[in-house]
Amino acid sequence: MFKGHALSVRGASHEEDGTPCQDSARIYIADDFAVAAVSDGHGSEKHFRSASGSEMATRVAIRSLCDFKERNGSFSEMFARDEHNAARRIAANMICGWNSEIAAHIALIPINKREQSILEKYGGIPNEVIYGATLIVACMFDGGCFGLQIGDGDFCALSDSGMIFPMPEDAKLVGNLTTSLCDSDAIANFRYFYTSSEFSGVMLSSDGLINSFVNTQDYLNFGLRVLSSVESDTARPLEEHLKTRSRSGSRDDISIAALIETASR
Repeated sequence: MFKGHALSVRGASHEEDGTPCQDSARIYIADDFAVAAVSDGHGSEKHFRSASGSEMATRVAIRSLCDFKERNGSFSEMFARDEHNAARRIAANMICGWNSEIAAHIALIPINKREQSILEKYGGIPNEVIYGATLIVACMFDGGCFGLQIGDGDFCALSDSGMIFPMPEDAKLVGNLTTSLCDSDAIANFRYFYTSSEFSGVMLSSDGLINSFVNTQDYLNFGLRVLSSVESDTARPLEEHLKTRSRSGSRDDISIAALIETASR
């Protein structure tokens, strides 16, 4: 029913200063639904484990949606009954799962001397903050599509009228400020959408991608090309193209995760 593709590339600025890619992207395709997730680790000094935080976020997001469907059956029925409650329950599961992963990670890899010096510099930092990351999730299924997002990054979808931005805007995202999974009120900062009108494809991306374009229409046109390449199994060259976009544009890490319905559906 679906095809998908996900990848993350290390930003040009990260290559120059020797820091790892802070992004994560992944997809999961089942028989009757598909999930895409992108997370962007904050990367600043306080968030010194955000590369791990973003990897955990995408993994937990997919696991949470699989668990939600296993327990509740139909996505369309749950969202049609009360879309706000369904979205909030999924977001809550993602936050709880992410925090559980953090606790396990710290137990497995304790804070080292270098990291301890950063904690002391700031007078202590909550565990979730050192792993701080954003998260965007899309789920496509027979009967509709929904998305959840906390923080920056972009969600575009292919509708009958062309490529659109279905996710509500967030007034809290001003300049370089972003909401985050590590916020104390993260559950309240999730935004979502649900539609019973089936999109034929979706593309999620970290903000390093849209920041490499002159305008949003160019970004949407690129999203359409990405979906076409996923459908035709020609997405492999995207990795080098994203690296070039980073070098000549945002210089940031770039992640994308795309899903498209197959023609045989």
